[in-house]
Amino acid sequence: MTRPLSNVLEQFGATRTQEQELLKFLDELVERVRGPERGRPSRAHFEMHCGEILPALRGNREFLQLLMDTLKVERPAYRELHEYMTAHGWYAPKTA
Repeated sequence: MTRPLSNVLEQFGATRTQEQELLKFLDELVERVRGPERGRPSRAHFEMHCGEILPALRGNREFLQLLMDTLKVERPAYRELHEYMTAHGWYAPKTA
């Protein structure tokens, strides 16, 4: 699948501007994950900013779960972010 994150955002009705804002935010999160412990992001921070960027999806657990799941198949930096989210218990992956 090409551009899985873009496809998810399109599926949930995000505009191109919102997509760009979210990608910029995710890039910032990657940098923070790589930085000092005191500056690393929390799940609450992630959810708050996703809700600011995509107000129609604020608090939508299905969307947030799918967004986090999609990070593991997106570009390598986002896979790193997904690993951080998983390691810090941000969500429980679905089991088959």
